[in-house]
Amino acid sequence: MAGHQMGWGIIEEEGWRKGPWTAEEDRLLIEYVRLHGEGRWNSVARLAGLKRNGKSCRLRWVNYLRPDLKRGQITPHEESIIVELHARWGNRWSTIARSLPGRTDNEIKNYWRTHFKKKAKVPSDASEKAKIRLLRRQQFHQQQQAAAAAATTTTTAIAAD
Repeated sequence: MAGHQMGWGIIEEEGWRKGPWTAEEDRLLIEYVRLHGEGRWNSVARLAGLKRNGKSCRLRWVNYLRPDLKRGQITPHEESIIVELHARWGNRWSTIARSLPGRTDNEIKNYWRTHFKKKAKVPSDASEKAKIRLLRRQQFHQQQQAAAAAATTTTTAIAAD
């Protein structure tokens, strides 16, 4: 897909601009949505005078420009909601986002992946020690059972003589 550079963005052969959004593009999109509302994103792109495709306009609005977006770090209360809802719904980020007004599904997914996914993969020293204790206990019980079985076999053999 050949394209040519124009300022910071790239104009693709289809006429769509790719790359970072400019302040002017943001202003055009905000003004159009303020006047006409959300929806029909392919029309929004064309009617607002943007050289972006509908998906790009929708994502820019939903993830960066919406006035009700909550900025800043996830609070401890929001984190507890994320943990609780993830236990119930798994990776259904859009469903979880509906319970956290102003937070996007993408923001919640990224938060989960940076704060919890690694913790789940990397066992703590305490959990590693607990696993080792469990394995040793299982080995000990297996050895006891083997010894008891051997003693029973020996006793049975002596009684048969």
